[in-house]
Amino acid sequence: MSTASPGPSILLSTGSLFHLPLPTVAHMGADAGFDGMELIVNSPGLTPGPELEAVDAICPIRSLHAPFRDWSKWGGHLNSWKATTALANSLRHCEHITLHPPGSRIGSMIQNRWFARAHDLRLLLDAVGRVRYSLENLPWVQQSPFGRDELDKLLAQCRQKNVGLTYDVCHMGVSGRDVLASLERVPGPMLYNVHFSDALGYREHLKPGAGNLPLEQFLGMLGKRDYSGPVTLELEPAAFPDDPEAIVNQLRETRQWMKRSIQNG
Repeated sequence: MSTASPGPSILLSTGSLFHLPLPTVAHMGADAGFDGMELIVNSPGLTPGPELEAVDAICPIRSLHAPFRDWSKWGGHLNSWKATTALANSLRHCEHITLHPPGSRIGSMIQNRWFARAHDLRLLLDAVGRVRYSLENLPWVQQSPFGRDELDKLLAQCRQKNVGLTYDVCHMGVSGRDVLASLERVPGPMLYNVHFSDALGYREHLKPGAGNLPLEQFLGMLGKRDYSGPVTLELEPAAFPDDPEAIVNQLRETRQWMKRSIQNG
């Protein structure tokens, strides 16, 4: 079984290979040397029990990504987050949950007004002591120069909800932001997780080097600020070859490069 290494934990998002059976993804992550996985909660069928415990024994599930679509399958947005929290509570290695902030459209705001009123998500969702939450930055459209900056708004929301930030590098890139300057604006104690991938134009979740983001410098900055949370590789499945052995080799090479870049920061 994989064990977390000093410094940041390098995790594999199961969404990177969501077309493969979860035990297969876990074996690939373990064989490639990842410290663990971030499990995408994409089905109400992912519940506490022997099946996920077996996956956790192959490659530790250290983080969960709460549902970000089809919330009606869980009986609503709030119920989907509560189900994710119950799952995290049951997994002995899990210490974190990534959340997408509810949408800002009028319909979403009415449906999710509980989120607007929430001031401590950990208490609201019944998390055990070790489990923390963070809100993820999503792609932002071009804003008015007279409006409040979206990153400032998200950080204020994190403070209000008593949670941290999941910094998604490619989302920041496709929003037209300088990913290095934006990282500088995030206070160290608020950075709970990093979703790591490349971007080119509006194309997201590309493998490192397939886009134009300064990813090596970004990892070096994480190293310089002594960041010790997860760095989660979150790619599109098309970023990988079809052959299982080649997938593991690519994952291993990417993980090793990420580790070196952080250490050389």
